[in-house]
Amino acid sequence: MLQLIRPAGKYLTAKEFLWIVSTLFAFYLPVQAFSQNNDQQHTTITDSVVVGDIYLTGNRITRPYIIYREILFSTGDVIPLKRWNEVLDGSRQNLLNTSLFNFVEIETEIRGDSSIIDVTFHFVERWYIWPIPLVELADRNFNEWWETRDFSRLNYGLYLNHNNFRGRRELLQALFLTGYSQAFAISYLKPNVNSAQTIGVGLNASYNRRRELAFATRNDQPVYFDHPGEYSMSSFMVNAMFYYRPKIHESHSFWLQYSTYRFSDTLQKLNPDFFQGDDNSPRFLSMMYEFRSDHRNLKYYPTSGYYFDLVLSKHGLGFSQNNGINIFNVSTTYKNYTELLPRWFLLSGATLKISSSSRQPYFMNRSLGYMYDFVRGYEYYVVDGQHLGLLKTNLKYQVLQPIIIKLPFIKTEKFSKLHLALYLGFHSDIGYVFEPNNHETNGNQLPNRLLWGNGIGFDVVTYYDWVMRMEYSINHLGEHGFFLHFLAPI
Repeated sequence: MLQLIRPAGKYLTAKEFLWIVSTLFAFYLPVQAFSQNNDQQHTTITDSVVVGDIYLTGNRITRPYIIYREILFSTGDVIPLKRWNEVLDGSRQNLLNTSLFNFVEIETEIRGDSSIIDVTFHFVERWYIWPIPLVELADRNFNEWWETRDFSRLNYGLYLNHNNFRGRRELLQALFLTGYSQAFAISYLKPNVNSAQTIGVGLNASYNRRRELAFATRNDQPVYFDHPGEYSMSSFMVNAMFYYRPKIHESHSFWLQYSTYRFSDTLQKLNPDFFQGDDNSPRFLSMMYEFRSDHRNLKYYPTSGYYFDLVLSKHGLGFSQNNGINIFNVSTTYKNYTELLPRWFLLSGATLKISSSSRQPYFMNRSLGYMYDFVRGYEYYVVDGQHLGLLKTNLKYQVLQPIIIKLPFIKTEKFSKLHLALYLGFHSDIGYVFEPNNHETNGNQLPNRLLWGNGIGFDVVTYYDWVMRMEYSINHLGEHGFFLHFLAPI
């Protein structure tokens, strides 16, 4: 700022004032033009950043090229400044979604007064080898088992999971399960066969034996057959998978599977539609294609982004089989996650399944009540049918924002450092199953009827992507109850 200093008590005359103003005006325009031009040059430089060196620390096992595949930039890239934080956060989310790391922190440093920025990634790797003793329920879910609390209906064994085999993100799994049922399985997935890490392959083989098996649905609940001292069903499956991931968030998967079963003769007598034909040992080939577009911030408990998939499956290819199985299914799911207000989230999802075969063997006919597809409030029911529509909605409030807790008595960071978040939620689900062959002869009232369930829940999200949901729901029948789940709500 220009300051005019005059002796005390002296003031500028009108002539002196006009001279100063004219002099300043004479210099103002060229100085201002130079200033604007200089500002434009400065803006051009700082509007973008140049990625300098990328450093990785803490990845003692994971190979660097596995990490670089998930990072959205490379050394030398020029990135608009307004997108820089978005690119950094997206890279961090991609790395967390690999399930290879518990924590990913990013540190940036500007080289002097230039626009070159060096980036350092700090990792806390997970414990990758899990020889886990298993205690598993023979029932469909925890809520169904809780009705009887029958400890003889438990399976136990050992599950070996190595989800970063050789540091190359290869997945190696083995399962040994005995008790009420038996299962033996081994699988291997290599998601990065080529140098670009866009192509992967996998192999899987499994053998199962079950003493108790649902042979029909009556009164909208599975009815089980159990012959003491014998197995009701045994199966062997082997499949090969081809995986293609051209982009970070999009992937294509192709499966070819051979399945063979052996059922007790009694099952066909109890339900003529249990399997097709008179052969109680069906065998057939299946093909499946799946496309995924996954833009969620965190896969295990997302709060922003979206997810879409499309699955085409064909069971029975007309050869290498001894039955009339010929089923073509199409299913698709879309999920959206939006932050409405700080700490308030709206989660919504829609699922549609369509089948070409109106007559399906009972052991392959699954709609609502299995795996992830159910209307909350109907956990004790199953609904079988040809077509399925399902809408799920959740309004979540983040009671406790994600915090990091350190346990000083545990020495390794793989277990001593954990995150914790708590959510209060309100849910509303709507489902519909169309079954053209349902005539309520078995007392099934839920097919061909609009089902809805509403309720409130409390979610705990912590340690190694562990989620526990405690929900209280009411359905259209007026039934209500408390239910426990261990996956994200949507």
